[in-house]
Formats: sequence, structure tokens, C-alpha cells
Amino acid sequence: MDQLKELLEKRWEDINRSALELLQRLIRTDTQNFVDEGTEMEAVRILQEVFDEAGVTYKIIESRPGRGNIVARIKAKDASASGSQGALLLNAHLDTVRAPKTNWREEGWKHDPYAAEIDEEDGCLYGRGAVDMKHMVAMSVTIMCYVAKLGIELSRDLVFAGVADEERTDSAWGAKYLVENHPDLVEADIVLSELGGISLHLDAREIFLVQVAEKGSAQLRITSRGPGGHGSVVHKNNPVALVGNIAHKLATTRLPLRVNDANKATIESLARALPYHKSLFFRWLLSPSLSGYLLSMLPEEQSRNFGAILSNIATPTAIGGGEQFNQVPTTAWLQVDGRFLPGCTSAELIEDIKQLVGPELFVAKPDPSGHPAAPMVTVEVIQERPSYCEDLDNPTCQHALEVMRRVIAARAGGAPIVTNLLPGGTDLVQYAAHPHRKPVCLGFSPIRFPKGLNMSALFHGVNERIPVEGFKWGLQVLFDVVLDLCSARAV
Repeated sequence: MDQLKELLEKRWEDINRSALELLQRLIRTDTQNFVDEGTEMEAVRILQEVFDEAGVTYKIIESRPGRGNIVARIKAKDASASGSQGALLLNAHLDTVRAPKTNWREEGWKHDPYAAEIDEEDGCLYGRGAVDMKHMVAMSVTIMCYVAKLGIELSRDLVFAGVADEERTDSAWGAKYLVENHPDLVEADIVLSELGGISLHLDAREIFLVQVAEKGSAQLRITSRGPGGHGSVVHKNNPVALVGNIAHKLATTRLPLRVNDANKATIESLARALPYHKSLFFRWLLSPSLSGYLLSMLPEEQSRNFGAILSNIATPTAIGGGEQFNQVPTTAWLQVDGRFLPGCTSAELIEDIKQLVGPELFVAKPDPSGHPAAPMVTVEVIQERPSYCEDLDNPTCQHALEVMRRVIAARAGGAPIVTNLLPGGTDLVQYAAHPHRKPVCLGFSPIRFPKGLNMSALFHGVNERIPVEGFKWGLQVLFDVVLDLCSARAV
């Protein structure tokens, strides 16, 4: 390994430049996800060119017109020597959420979201996809290419999957499509993807999160009903007012605390990384009598993030009903982004919602004539995605985490890693459902952020950006982890 590190040290300037240039090319390529349409094939063509130049073999899968996926592989030097050891797979999605092509200044952007410009003041590279997650595409592809160019020998196959459609709930044309239709291409022992290896500054301590679990999601539609009528008089059972009240309650009231293995492990991992008095504070977040009060004492961003891993979440995202100014409609609707903890179900999430807004609203009552009537409020699940949670006692998982812990400590002045439950969703849940081999799925797409930069606001946000030095740091860390997990050696 020392010989290999010496070899790489001589090439780091070239490696950094290649990765940064590739990231800029990818950001300048518009791959917004419009749900039914996408242009990920344009990014695939760039990666195809890069892999061809480095001599890396790959396969392109266009799941539907424009929705491109690319899977590249570098085989182990001696397949028989690796025995039953499966591949290490680096996953990154090629699509992004939306950003303005014109009038971007009016929407608050400092730089054109598709220009990939480096700001001279803060040293950040601006652009849609900079952290979510074209940086991981650029890092992974660069690592694959230099492993090939330098003739580095690996003890297991190294695979890269650049996938489409992650920014839609079900990843229908990306990772999910590959797992269901091309499982042999993405079979692995370990999958690394978003979201982890990212620095977080908690008071004076720098820590690095590594995702080991994520919440499930349920897109819900809540419908209210009433008799309707003329808008010139007050109506007690106004469906618009009813869904408005429900939206307000969901937006301003926490659902009940639910302590389980996933969030307890996150809190315990964090507590171990903090001084004693701080560790007590975070452990008390698991207390039913103290949790709400302690969350209210945290800074807003921390309160929001920790609250999201301690309970199910139901966030109103759209509302509608009625067409005329002078007519009270008979129905109104509320769209809700629901997130449920590992070990919970969408049915339990819905029960939490009912208990909050009033379970009697969801019960059918007879009308004055005694005939059964529909409930005033109903809930339906439009689309659902499961949760996942790693077994932290799994030897493969323990080994991978130990490698990450060792590498980050060496590259970040002894900073610890904290295993965490992600409130959002990633492609890892798709790989966790692989039909032939269930891999260890870890969020690890490393970036080092300076203190004061609100990391969570960058994802899907205005002025999405990545610190250039933090990107280069992440490239080194990911390269170190890959080489260690693949028992790499120089020729």
C-alpha cells in the first residue's frame, strides 16, 4: 500500500484536475428530471468518452428514450483468488432537480446554475448538481479511470453505476430499473452512494456522517368532503377550510416520538463523539418527556434535522379545491410528503396523522336518514417507497465502516464518523432489494465543508455549490477507501 500511495502522490495534481474538469462538464450538461422525461443520456455520452479514453469497459442501458444509465467495471486481478468476495459498487445519479435556465439572478442565484463557475470570493463551484450528486459521479469515474490507467490491481471487482431518475420517488428508470432488469450488472457486496462522508460542525467539533439507514416515503392525498354551497354565507363543513386546518396542524405540530433501533443507533453514535455533557443532551432526545422541549432548544437547522429522525413526518406540499369564487366546493385536497421510520409502515404514519388532526373526521357517520355516509376526510397512498436499515453487526458492514473511520481520521485531523439515519431518500433502498445478493448499503460521497456553510440548504436549493478544496479532499478520501476495500496494490 505504501508503494501505491507513493505512486498516487505523484499524480494527485492530474487526478484533481481531471475530476474537477469532469464535474464542470457534467454541471454544464442539463439533466433536470421532469418525471416523465429526462436527458441523462447526454451525461452518459460524456462518461462514455472518458471511459473510452481510459480503457474502462462499460455497458449503456437506456431504460426509455433519453433516460440513460451506464455501468462500468474493472475486474479483480485474480477472480479465483477473491473467492466469494463480491464487487464494490459506486453509485451516483446523473439527474438533478430543476433550476432556472434564464432569469436566474431574479431567483436568487449568484451564478448561472449551468455555467459551473468557481466563485473567487468563497472558492466554491456553483451549479445544479454540484452536491446532489454530480460530484460523486466525477469522483467515482476519475477513480475508475486512474485505477485503469495506472494498472492498479484489485482483489475484487470495482463497479460504477451512473443512473437516471433518482430525483423521482421510485427511481423507475434508474437504479430500480437496473436492479429489476439487469441485476447481474449491479450485484455487489458493498454499495456506496449518497449521503455520507460529509462534514458537520457541531459546536466546536467536526464530525462526518455516514448513512446506514433511511426513512421510507409515502406520497399521500388527503381529501375532505362537505355539502358545498353558495359563497355568500358561512359553511360549517367547508372542505377548503378543513384541509387548510389539517395542513396547518401537520406543518406546525410534531408527530409522536418513536424510538427504534435506527434512530437510537444514530443518537448513540453521535453521543460517543461528543463531550460528556453534550452526549447527555442528545441521549435525552430519546426521552418521551424531554424530547420536544430539547428539540426546541436547538438551533433551527439542528432541531429540524434531529426531529426528522425521531418521528414520522407528514409535510404538506400542495393544496387545492374549488373553481369559482362564489361557490364552496364539495371536495378539497391536500398533498402530503410522508416519511416513515425504518420498522414503521405507511399505515402507522397515517394513524399518526389521524390522531393529530382528529380521528373522528375519518370515521363514516350515518346521515340524518340513517343511510351510511362517506367520512369527512379520507387518506390514500399515491406512491410508496420502503425504508432500509443496515445491520451494524454484519462483519462486512463493520469492516467498511472501520475503513472509513480510519481514512477520515487520517485526512481530517482525527475527526470521528457518526453513523446516521437519513430522513430523505436515496437509491440505496433500491440496491438493498437486490434479488440475488443483498449488499451492505452505505451513504458515502465525501465532501468537507467549512464551518458556517449550511450544508443541508445546498441540496435542491438556490446557489447549490461545492467548495473546490472540499471536493478535492473528498476525492482523496473516496480513493483511499476504495483502494482499501479492494486491497489494491501497485504493479
